[in-house]
Amino acid sequence: MNTDKRQHPRLSLKGVHANITISNALSEDSIHLEGDMVDMSYSGIRIKLLSEMPQNLPESNVKIVLTLPNSDVNCTIKGAIRHINNNAEVGLHYRDNHKEDDVDAFMFECVKHIDTPTQHMI
Repeated sequence: MNTDKRQHPRLSLKGVHANITISNALSEDSIHLEGDMVDMSYSGIRIKLLSEMPQNLPESNVKIVLTLPNSDVNCTIKGAIRHINNNAEVGLHYRDNHKEDDVDAFMFECVKHIDTPTQHMI
């Protein structure tokens, strides 16, 4: 029985680097974090951080720049933090104003870079 209530399927790809900027709406201070994409869909993304998420974050705007391994292809997504777990993983939900075409193009590039086993003809 599948209990996953997600609206969109998830795409996983190893080696997609994420640069995250969290901007405080009340000041000019920003927090910069790095991590690796765990999975993404058309509505959100999960990232494994390379360091701990700071505590007590104020209402913030989040900008994520994803970069495919071994290429210059990247995608910028704006969102909001939905959850943080004990494994230094952060879940982000895209803001309504993100460019869906950019996410679509990036996901297409991800699919093109997925390693698939070579099959031999007999």
